[in-house]
Amino acid sequence: MRRVLCILLLCLSVSSCRLYDRLFKGDAVARVGKDVLYRSDIEKLNIDGFSPEDSIRMVERYIQSWAKDRLLVDMAESHLSKADRDVAAQLEEYRQQLLVFRYEQQYVEQRLDTVISESEYREFYEANPNSFVTHVPLMRGTYIKISDNSPNLNPVKSLYRARVQEDRDRLGQLCYSSAEKYYILDEWVSLAVMAEDMGMDVSELSRVLDDRSWMERSSMGYTYLISVSAYVPTGAVAPYEYCRERIRDVILSRRKQELITSLERNLLNDAIGSDKLIIYSK
Repeated sequence: MRRVLCILLLCLSVSSCRLYDRLFKGDAVARVGKDVLYRSDIEKLNIDGFSPEDSIRMVERYIQSWAKDRLLVDMAESHLSKADRDVAAQLEEYRQQLLVFRYEQQYVEQRLDTVISESEYREFYEANPNSFVTHVPLMRGTYIKISDNSPNLNPVKSLYRARVQEDRDRLGQLCYSSAEKYYILDEWVSLAVMAEDMGMDVSELSRVLDDRSWMERSSMGYTYLISVSAYVPTGAVAPYEYCRERIRDVILSRRKQELITSLERNLLNDAIGSDKLIIYSK
């Protein structure tokens, strides 16, 4: 293998096709028992565009991986009993399972009704409140990250908790020109998103916002400002709007399962009715 790499190093200036020509004298690249790795297999790596050093590493890893897999198979073949080497039944079972999965997938895709009415969303949400208890606090409001050296830091700090629209418009103008990040969170957002950006533990951030609707924090040259307009603590039921996408996934998943159950039931009934399926009693 090292000899191969030395040859590669001498070919740094040539194209990948010429590199293969220099490397491999014929079609065969490596052999393990009866298994052969061919040059065409290596060429599928498509090393064009990579540096010569990266190309060398890719070829080396590929050959070693190929050899390792074949050697392990040879070891298994020589050490396992005949019964253990016989995997025909498992392969047939897997083949059948794969065919069934693909057919059910096609069957569902052709028949699944993806339209969900607003009343269905609401009914599901109201009927399953325990399914939507949040494990992380949620908030709507304002989130700002601004450099401690910004000349607009103090004006921003004086306005970020404002509720008057004129003041909020001014805040937006200042943040547009000065802030590293400025979000008006119209939708519900997990507090974990802000905590990660601020380098805080979410429980630490939630302890602050559980008691008040704002927070100021300086860290690593930045000031972080949070103003909360709406807040849901850990352990409470998450707002309907926050849960809507999850509700959609659950409803569609149930519809898919109903289609598959109906398919299986109809297949059994039709097979019994047409004598395709006969169950022998004692």
